[in-house]
This record gives sequence, structure tokens and C-alpha cells, in this order.
Amino acid sequence: MVATADYDIASSFATHSPSPDSGKAIVAVADESSEHKYQFIDYRAAALPNHHKNVPPMVTQIIDGLTKRRLLPTDGNSENRSLPTVLLYDDKGLNLFDRITYVPEYYLAECEIDVLKTSTREIVGEIPNDSDVIELGCGSLRKTQLLLAALDQMRSGITYYAIDVMPMPLHSALGTLAEKYKNITFVALCGTYDEVLTHFKKATRRKTLLWLGSSIGNNSRAESIEFLSSITDNALVANDGIIIGMDRKKDPDVIMAAYHDSEGLTNQFELNALSHVNNLISEYTATLKGLISADSVADGIFDVEKFCYTGDYDEVVGRHSAYLEAREDTMISWPRDLAPAVEHICGNSSDIAIKRGERIYIESSYKYGKEDFEILAQGSGLVHSAEWNDSRSYYSLNLFRKPRSTMSPRADVTAAKGASSNFWSSAESHAQNPLHLPPNFMAREQPSTIPRKNEWEHLWSVWDTLSLHIIPRSKLIDRPIDLRHPFIFYLGHLSAFADIHMAAAECAPLTQPESFAQWFERGIDPNMVDPTICHSHSEIPAEWPEVNAILAYRDRVRARITNWISVHNETSGVVPTADAARHVWMAFEHEAMHIETMLYMAVQMNPAEICSPIVTTFAAYHGAQPRESWISYTGGSNILLGLHNDSEGALKSQMLPSGHVFGWDNEGPSMAVSVKPFSVRTQPITNGEYLKFLKARLSAGQDNYDNLVPKSWVRLDECGDYTVRTVVGNPSITSTEASLWPVFVSQKQATAYASWCGKRLPSEAEWTHASRTYHLARALGKSTSTAQNSFGFQPSQSVDAYLSNLLATQGINASEYTHAAFDLFVPADANIGFAHWHPVPEATAHPPGAYTGDEKGNDLPEARFIGNGWEWTSTQFHPFDNFSPSEMYPGYSADFFDPPSTSGADCTHYVVKGASYATHRRMAHRQTFRNWYQRGYPYVLATFRLCDDATE
Repeated sequence: MVATADYDIASSFATHSPSPDSGKAIVAVADESSEHKYQFIDYRAAALPNHHKNVPPMVTQIIDGLTKRRLLPTDGNSENRSLPTVLLYDDKGLNLFDRITYVPEYYLAECEIDVLKTSTREIVGEIPNDSDVIELGCGSLRKTQLLLAALDQMRSGITYYAIDVMPMPLHSALGTLAEKYKNITFVALCGTYDEVLTHFKKATRRKTLLWLGSSIGNNSRAESIEFLSSITDNALVANDGIIIGMDRKKDPDVIMAAYHDSEGLTNQFELNALSHVNNLISEYTATLKGLISADSVADGIFDVEKFCYTGDYDEVVGRHSAYLEAREDTMISWPRDLAPAVEHICGNSSDIAIKRGERIYIESSYKYGKEDFEILAQGSGLVHSAEWNDSRSYYSLNLFRKPRSTMSPRADVTAAKGASSNFWSSAESHAQNPLHLPPNFMAREQPSTIPRKNEWEHLWSVWDTLSLHIIPRSKLIDRPIDLRHPFIFYLGHLSAFADIHMAAAECAPLTQPESFAQWFERGIDPNMVDPTICHSHSEIPAEWPEVNAILAYRDRVRARITNWISVHNETSGVVPTADAARHVWMAFEHEAMHIETMLYMAVQMNPAEICSPIVTTFAAYHGAQPRESWISYTGGSNILLGLHNDSEGALKSQMLPSGHVFGWDNEGPSMAVSVKPFSVRTQPITNGEYLKFLKARLSAGQDNYDNLVPKSWVRLDECGDYTVRTVVGNPSITSTEASLWPVFVSQKQATAYASWCGKRLPSEAEWTHASRTYHLARALGKSTSTAQNSFGFQPSQSVDAYLSNLLATQGINASEYTHAAFDLFVPADANIGFAHWHPVPEATAHPPGAYTGDEKGNDLPEARFIGNGWEWTSTQFHPFDNFSPSEMYPGYSADFFDPPSTSGADCTHYVVKGASYATHRRMAHRQTFRNWYQRGYPYVLATFRLCDDATE
């Protein structure tokens, strides 16, 4: 069900789209007493000449849905007949639904009006002057008027486009509104979304789409992503937005009451779909008979009195499903004139027997949690930018924007939500689903060994945004961090490094000019204590080459990579040698790493000189830090670290094995370690918490106060407020959501905070065990219902013990999954791969009062290990046992292994684990990946969490 006639027709009413320049009727409608007109444009395929000679698309869908049983998103393994959801919304259905929105149980309309009344000014603040506002499925415009009134007063040059599949609501509403809001230009577009959105393909003005009500809930998660992806690609440009109404997950009793109202209006509304079917069939058969009207034709196929409405709610998935159930045995008999069409569509025009109790699926209503907003955004190529909730947190309006670029292909994101039927990587675990998990279990497949072409293209898009848009060309010669080269070096470094490895992979010469490989091959990481001490690096030219020359070189190297990938890929069947594939893989991950380098350098620029890649809104901070929460682990004597079966020497000159996982030399060989019982904080330390620490040190007269201030901060005033550096703005710690972001500090600063609290940082082994064990336990726990997970998680229980209990009934050892190279269970909403161009709050997964499901006592405490920022450990960067340096890149790790005697020095390198918001998904998901920085290095996107020995 949708709210206030904002009905969803994106996936269920497919029609042939006419060209915007042919076959459409344009009518200017005006009140004779008014000079203010609105334009009416009819895109409906049904309006085209001679359309009646073909079977109408809606009739085709009816026949197809009733004659074939399908696995539907509502029913796991059961097959159902179905009807298109749009059948609910004829004129009678719209009237019934409008009445439903006034019944007490149906909270949606009241909640949406609550949001609009309290947040209208903020919402309008996100819509620029001289732009287009486009509403998908406008209906009666009862709620939209709250926005239109504010736009009329606060904005100029606004054109409002109302889209609806039915002309009557458009004419009824816009005639009045065009007269009422004279500062707004009104245009009515009649047709399906697919038909109408062609109108905006070449539009140059900024756009904000409105998808209000809860129309998105009629689509499955995958259908919503597919639909929004189409809008992103075909109707939006960078910084355009779409505001979507979403019904939030809440107490199941509240949801069931809303869809089963005491007045019985929902029952009438759902059953009216059968009457609508009868009318459509009668109209079409009348056309076939050459009759002008269907009034004298009784060719309906349903006896409506023999059906009733029923529905159920799946709390695990967050979905209410509606069905039309047969109250007794009945038959669907096709009219004689329709039989040839039925025969053509399904191969059989026989009557259909419907047994008592058989259910025909008609619609779903999906509910959304906070994590679902992020999954939807990342899967659609959008950024979740703002959120406005009603007073009970039952409903929210969410603003999504299209960024200039995104790092990961969308398929990489949607697979994490179970879009693929193969939830388990054949290379890393069983070919089948060994845990017999439900379909919503959130596991992802292992990525391909060699990055695909679209992964390279997304990577290059982000790099170009960073190096050629965020950093002005005039600033490329700048050096904001003394311990690094100027920006222009990295502009050439990525291409030179890639070309050296491509030449090795192809056994071919370097790309011209070869001098670029000499100047740009390797950067610098000098000793922080004595910068004159530095590992071997490329010679620095007397003068850097011209930017255009470097970009031309970049394009030649990219063409070289593209050509190689076009030959060696999963579909070509041409298998490269393991050596060649490793060279190409190295080039990819090296480029991904240096995107982060370039980013943390860019945020150290003068904020006024940074060109933001996307319009960003920072939510207000209301002064409450999250309640501190801890989880414990038993540990063990056989905790595996590192990557196994990736010996560069053993694979030398061999063909690339199927499903192989590459890692850098310091990731292997794997080794077993012992971990004693320990506990960790569920969330990293936030900016707000670190500011409290600084103020405490200042008041205590500590003389090293300035050395403890993060380089990721900028002093805002003398009252002790700071802003946080990002490339999309510098939000205040005391007044915005930045207070809840993880603080980015050096390992030295992190250790000082932990000591102040009487705690410590986790070791690399502790952090790795905590992260991968938690992710699997969380995924498995959330994919089972309360009845299935009857023992639940107890606060006194360790996470690894809880996981063992979950898996014991399956006879499976957790290490089969936690020791795999890729953590297949990292939450799909993790802030990685530039899902946002800044950190997001660590500890407010749900707005105040929101239903989380924790009330049932089965959920682990909410924790985040991957995304936002890398996390410092207490482990000095050392090789694993039996380490062998890479022959392809000998100095990658070995140059930074410091002797044990330097432990605690600012220049000593320490391990960081996890991922930042700028980390590519491949590295974020590969739990064996090790990163490292000097202990005193303050610029990296790294935070920390507290750890302690377990108490008896």
C-alpha cells in the first residue's frame, strides 16, 4: 500500500514509451479568469494512434500473472499467481485509499504531514533557485502543498512537474495550484515513469525529484535499486537530488493494524483490484467486438464475492505482503474473444481452477531501517545526504544526491544484499549454502581475481574527481604535507607505477616518455624524527612536467590497461599467467591506496581553496554522546592471521588458478596465534569524546595540549570549538553530526587517550578476531527470526561463544568462514568506497524512539569495525613468520619493518586495520589486508577503539 495516491507504477505498469517528440498530446489548460496557465503533456502509450489493435500491456500482465506461478519476493520457496500492483489505483481505488489515510490505524499520512510541517524549511533549503521540482506519482497533492507553499515564498524560478498515470488527478490539482502559487511554473506530465522521465534526459537545470508517500515500499529492495539506478543514469546529473518517503521498521503490531483497519476500507481497496481487472477485460473484449462501449459486455473473469483480502508481515525482511485469497473453489474463464491472446501469451487458453485458500499476490510494502537507506543509495549510485523523521520515528523523508563519481560498480554493492542466488564463494567456502540460511542472509561473493573493466573505470572516475576537480589545477604544485611530495607527483605516480607493472605483465616496453617512469615510480615516506632519513625513491626532477603532458601519459597507460583487460577477462576464456595477473592487480590496488593519500593531503589545504564534489548537508548535533558499550571475546590458541596459498614464488610462471586471492607480501604466509580473553568497545572514539579529553587535559594544566590536537581539526574559535576537515565542508564538532564521527588521530594521540581512560589499544590479532567474528555472528543473528534464534545473545556472553552456539546446530566450525581471505559478512551499509565523501556518525544507527528489534533480546549490540576510518592497533608493523619479500615490489613492506628496539618512537610504523570511507571495497573486505603508518603521523584517516583484558 502507498500513501495518499502517490502510487508506484515503475515496475508493474510497463508500457511502450513514445518518443517525447512524437505521439504525445500537449494541451495548455487555463481558467479563463486567470492569466496563469499550466501545461499538460500526455506521454501515455495508450494515446498513440492505432494502439487498440494490440493487446494492452496491462491486459498482457494480467494474463501472464494469472497463468504462471512464480517465486515472488514475498514467499521464500512458494510459488504464487500474481496481479500488477497498479490495478489497485483506478479512480475508485484512489478514492478508497484517500479514505484509508484518515483512519486512526493508518499512521503513514499523519506521520508524513508531521515531517513536512516540522521540516519544510530545511527541505526547501536543499532545493536551489532556478531549478525543477519533479514529483513522481503526485496524486491529490494534499501533502505536497506544504512544500509548494514554502517554495513559493522562499525560492524563485521554480518549475514544478507533476507526474501521474491518470489525467484526472493532474487536471483536478494543477488547475487550482497554478492559480494559488503564482511564483511557480506548473507542468503536468501524464504517463508512466519510464515514459515521462525521457522528458528530462537532456535537461540542463538542477533537479530535485520527489517520491513521497511510501511508494518505494511497493518494490522489493532489488526493484527499488533497479528503478533508482535508471533515474540516476537517465534523469540526474551531479548534485541533483531525489527526496524519498520511507516507512520505517517498527513494532509489527503497529504495521499489521495499519493494513487491517477496523473499518474494513483496506479490504475494499484490495478487492477493488479484481473489479478493475474485470473492467479492463470487458473494455478490451468490447474493442475486439467493435463495440464503442463495454457497458453491455459482461466479460469479467473474477467473481469478487469469492475472494477476501489477507496479509502478513515478515519481521526479518521488514515486509508486509497483501494477497487476494479464494474463500471457496472458483474458476477463471477467459472470454471467447480473448482466448487467442491468452493462447499467444501463455500457450494455453484453458480455464484456471482456483482452489479454496489459494492466494493471489497483489502487493508488498517494504519497511526501511537505517542500514537500508545506505544499501539503497550505494546500490543506485547515490549518496544518502539528509533525513527528516516524524516525532515517533515511524516515517522519514530521505534526501539522496548523485555524486560526481563513485568508486565501486553498483553490482558490487547489490550482491552484498543477496541479489545473487549464490551467497557463498566457491573458492572460499561451500558451493551450496551450508548453513541453510534464509534468502535474506547478507553474504557477498568473493570478488574476481583480476579487477574488471568497470571497476577500473569507477576507480579512475574518483581519481579524476579528486585530482582535477577537488584540487584546483593551480594548486597541483602545492605540498600541504611536508612529509609527502606535491600533488603533481601523484598525478604522474599512479600512471607510472601502473605502466611499469603493465610492461612486466606484457613483457613489453614502457609507455613513452620512459623518463616518467624514472621520475614518478616511487614516492617518499621520510622518518618523522629525522626527515633526512628516507627509503629509496624516484629521483626528483628539477622541474615537474606540464600537467597536460602528464594527463596525456595517463590516458595512454589507461588505454594499455583497458586493452589488456579486454583480452584477459572472465568471458573471453583467455587465462593469463599468475605473474601477469598479479602485476595488473598490484597496479589496481596501488591506485586505490593512493586515492586515500591524495585525499588526506587535500583536506589539509586551505578549506576555501577546495572545490567540493557534492552538495552536502550536515545534521545538527543535539548534545548527547552515545552510551558506551562493550563486547567480549574468549579468544583462543588457534587464531589465524594472514593469507594462505598465495606464494608469489610457488605461482611463478604458472597459469592463474581459478578463484585465486592475491595479497601483498606482508599478508602472508598465514600463521596461528594465541589470543587471551579480551573486550573491546563497540564503537571508535568520537570527535566529541576526544574534545572532552582535550578540555580535561587543558584544565589539568597539561603542557602538551597542542600536540594532542588532531591535524584533522581546525580551530573555530577561542571558546574551544573546532571543525573537522573534509573536502565537502568543515562541520563544527559542537553543533553538527561531526561530534559523532570517529576522531582521526595519530597512534601516539590514540595511546594517550586510552591511557587517560585506563585502557589500551587492541593488538592486530585482537582486532582481526573481533571484527570477523562479530560480522558473521551479526549476519547470522539478523537473518533468523526470534523463534529460530530462541537462545539469543546474552550480555554476559562472549561474541565467539554466541557464534559457536549459532553454528553448533549446523555442525559447522566458525573458522571455516572467519579464516577466509575475504570477510563476506561486512555490513552492506559500511561507509567505504566513497559511499560518503566524509565520515558518518558511528553510534546513532537509529533516530530517537525508532524501533530496532533489540526489544526481543536476540541482537548483538550494534558495532562497527569496517568503514569511516582505519583503526590503530598496538602492534608494531612486523613480518609474519617465514616472510618473503615480493620479487615484483621488494621494498613494499620490507622498507618499513622497524627493529623492535624502536618500539614507541614517533617514527616507528604500527599496523592499522579496517578501512576508511575512501578505501576500495576489495581491500575493505579482504580481512588479511594490513596497512601501516608511523606512530606519530597525524594526517591519516585513522581512528581507534578502546580495548581491555577480559574481567573474570
